[in-house]
Amino acid sequence: MENRFFLVKDYTSDPPAKATKHVLYQNERTNGVIWVIPPGEELPAHYHPETDDVWIILQGKGEYYLGQGRTRTIEAGMVIPAEKGEIHGVKNTGSDLFVFAAVSAPMPAVMIREDGGN
Repeated sequence: MENRFFLVKDYTSDPPAKATKHVLYQNERTNGVIWVIPPGEELPAHYHPETDDVWIILQGKGEYYLGQGRTRTIEAGMVIPAEKGEIHGVKNTGSDLFVFAAVSAPMPAVMIREDGGN
């Protein structure tokens, strides 16, 4: 891997208008990404049929989607694994950026929205 070291500030210094995924690396086995979500925006409730997705919350707070209308408040410092088939997503309910790192495996990570969209 050409670059193995990443600074979160490189992805948060110019805040996006919508939830934005930054792929740090990806190969045939796994990937690592940083998601940056502005206040009021969301990563819709979804699942991956064959991929586990582990989130490490770095900044902010939000409502984590558990599926079927259920949510839980999450915040910086939490680690949240979602096994394949488990609904997950988040809405930024704070006034600051919501930022998390995610590691997913195995690849490819097909995303299916809870509402049936892609």
